[in-house]
Amino acid sequence: MLEALDLDPVQQQTYEALVDGAFTVPDLRAALGVPATRIRATLTALQELNLVERVSGSRGEPDRYLPVSPDVAFDTLLAAREEELQRARRHVQQLAARFRANSDTRDPTDVVEIVTGRAAVIQQVDQLQRSARQQIRGIDRPPYVNSGPDRRDPRTGMMPLQEQTMRRGVGYRVIYDMDGLATFHRLDMDIEACAELGEEARVMAHTPTKMMIADDRLGLVPLRAAPYEVASSVVVHPSGLLEALCEFFEVLWAGALPLSDHLAERSGATPGGPEPDEDGRLLALLSTGLTDQVMARQLGISHRTFQRRMRNLMKRFGATTRFQLGLRAAGQGFVAPGEDRTPEG
Repeated sequence: MLEALDLDPVQQQTYEALVDGAFTVPDLRAALGVPATRIRATLTALQELNLVERVSGSRGEPDRYLPVSPDVAFDTLLAAREEELQRARRHVQQLAARFRANSDTRDPTDVVEIVTGRAAVIQQVDQLQRSARQQIRGIDRPPYVNSGPDRRDPRTGMMPLQEQTMRRGVGYRVIYDMDGLATFHRLDMDIEACAELGEEARVMAHTPTKMMIADDRLGLVPLRAAPYEVASSVVVHPSGLLEALCEFFEVLWAGALPLSDHLAERSGATPGGPEPDEDGRLLALLSTGLTDQVMARQLGISHRTFQRRMRNLMKRFGATTRFQLGLRAAGQGFVAPGEDRTPEG
């Protein structure tokens, strides 16, 4: 935690051990399991930072080291670091102003750059997300270049970088291609985990391309669409082309079917109704236009079990068609009113 103040792990552990009552080198050695020479060097460094005071021992007793009160000791360090950050922020703002001033005179070929190689594409995807300050807009469809086990949280299936980005306040709007839901994503894993963090998700069949846009400042699309691959991508900088990509996304978003809003609203179900973690998921999926086979996979059940649950739901709601089921479910708070687009097949 104190690495931000340039304390290495041993310095931090030593200071915390002093706070807990280990006042001599032997005490610290026993508490930390660190050689005495390293402890003495660490104590000297902490004294130079005015974090520790040394009291000479008497009558053969070892010297004692007392921690300066944390709220006093770190106040100066924190103030200095805050001033450094303020200076860095002002400098970045000046650089941004210079960049914008020179954008109009840039060579047109600087508007785009080509990134080749799987590793380079993954790096660019990560860099784009880290650069976002307000919003990420994306079209998610196969193939996936960064989907290996080492890139995903084994508990939720989420990409850790997306979780970190969302937790620092960046919003995500994602259009999921139905092929991706059919073969890769899971409703009860990454889709719901993202929705719980605030991701707005919609679904569309046959999306035209993968795409990711950070704010209105940077875009990323595959270089080749046929055959579809992600071995190379185009990075698009602020320009008329990037503005067109942003508008293109908004057009697709308006025509896509909602998903995450229904998942978030399942908690509004009436007492005695379907369980949110079972039939509530089914009702949420019905609004997306997915096929029965894909919905069964998302629910982790067989196609036959899916059909039986559908019949039970229709009977419970007194519905004779899926459209009627959607309307009655919306009326009882299971899905958002006015947004049901349930297919008949």
